[in-house]
Amino acid sequence: MKEQKREYRLCPARATYAAALLLACLASTHSVAFAQGAGSGHKPVSHHQGISEHVEDIGALKMKVEAEPGDAKLRYSLAEALRKAGQNKEAAREYLQVTETEPTFYHAYHQISVISSDKHILDEALGRLNFLKDERPKDLLLRVALSEIYEKKGDYFNASKVLIDLVYLNEVPEKYAQKVNNRIRLMQAKAKDSHSLDKTYVGDEQMENAPPPLPEATLGRDLSISKVKEPRVMQGFGHATLLP
Repeated sequence: MKEQKREYRLCPARATYAAALLLACLASTHSVAFAQGAGSGHKPVSHHQGISEHVEDIGALKMKVEAEPGDAKLRYSLAEALRKAGQNKEAAREYLQVTETEPTFYHAYHQISVISSDKHILDEALGRLNFLKDERPKDLLLRVALSEIYEKKGDYFNASKVLIDLVYLNEVPEKYAQKVNNRIRLMQAKAKDSHSLDKTYVGDEQMENAPPPLPEATLGRDLSISKVKEPRVMQGFGHATLLP
């Protein structure tokens, strides 16, 4: 990423994405984005028909993206079409490309955290958000997206810390305060569980490497050196002692 100074602004056209992100992320861990067209009265389509339509949409969208590579909203539509078609790896790459074009497109980070476990993609998204955080330290949406990426990487400590820092700055709107606190507690609980699990693994490893314990019945008796009898040496060929 270029280290040049850039001023990022949240486009008003993506306000609905931002609102959906905040509500979805804070309501539950890794919530899937709101269903498209739910309750709109559309008739359900067959599985094969749906796949065919997605393939056609993907082809058309790719052509449009090639013609307008700098259009983040158009590329996001392509990523969504790929995700709905089950092509999650390619979709994740397109979501990441959306954030390259427009780093404040927070819903793209959310979708990455939902569908991708690719270390390179997660690290790229994390680096981009941390770079942006230095310029927008009080941005709640940014910190929620950052918390989700940390969570997907299994770093629950930092997933809670980025939100705790914002609470200490007193920059969490009152209407989101309870949801933010709930997420902080959830991440802290996960961090505690993860730490306990790590300690269990370490304990098991030490037990595997340790010598087997003495039988309980032998503890405290016949263990002093004075009570250990010399073994009998059978006399005769093949059993002669080495020393005279």
